[in-house]
Amino acid sequence: MKTTILAFAAACMLVTALPTLADGCASGEEKTAAAQMKKAEDFDHAGKLKDAYAVLGKTDSMCLGRDAGKRYESMRKRIGLQLGQQEEKQNRLGAAFDWYKTSGNDAEADRVKMKQVSATPRDRNIVSGAIDHFRFKDNNARVAELRQLAAKNAELELSSEEKAFAARKESFDELGRAKDWFYYVSEAAAKKARDRAEQRGDTLFRDDTVRSLENAKHYFGIADARQKEKAVKDKAMRLGQEHEKKGEVSQAISFYSLADASDKGNALQKRAEAEHKKGEEKRQKKFSKDQGDLEKQLGL
Repeated sequence: MKTTILAFAAACMLVTALPTLADGCASGEEKTAAAQMKKAEDFDHAGKLKDAYAVLGKTDSMCLGRDAGKRYESMRKRIGLQLGQQEEKQNRLGAAFDWYKTSGNDAEADRVKMKQVSATPRDRNIVSGAIDHFRFKDNNARVAELRQLAAKNAELELSSEEKAFAARKESFDELGRAKDWFYYVSEAAAKKARDRAEQRGDTLFRDDTVRSLENAKHYFGIADARQKEKAVKDKAMRLGQEHEKKGEVSQAISFYSLADASDKGNALQKRAEAEHKKGEEKRQKKFSKDQGDLEKQLGL
């Protein structure tokens, strides 16, 4: 019995000698957190809000006591609100949003995010960022509203694409922007861009020029119309052979390249260069002979 009592007393002494733990924090960590909190408050009182917020960011709030923890949360939210308001007054809405969001001013963050969208409704980065923000918050009403805006922008780009194609038979930039906007609408909506691309490819496929067929192939690629891409290459191969028979080397090589038959084009290029060299040598020999004959006639 005496042995048991002595062992219990020794255990109690050992526990007493260990650092006091609170919420998983050792006493040294609690002191560090308290000192940082004091430093943040001093900066706050001096009006150095960014310095105060920076120190709060380094403070482990879990190691503060209950009262200090409440002061921490209150100060972080208040300073974040003030800094966000300062940025918003300067119309730096992205920076304002960041301050509001990171400081827990959720309503202000939501408000200024939509303010950004209203200010630049055609900026895809802004709109897509807003969609991601409200999706994360499960705000389905806002997400639906923003998807409607994306759909409107996509239709505007399709309208621009139509004008561009009519003017120059090429509209990749405009179609690409429409496709990017449709991505934020739905998969069904995105099909509009693919259908438009296939329509453009069909129109250009009827032409027999390299440029038209190159563009047709590109449009079919956007439309994921693999069989039509293959049809372009088959047609390019046939046209390459026709131009080769006519001796139109450069045209034939261009079509072979479009047909992914660069080996045939390279071989044709080498033959053409060899024939050209042979012709030059023959021409040079004739020139030398004619010059010699002339010199004999002149007695030179």
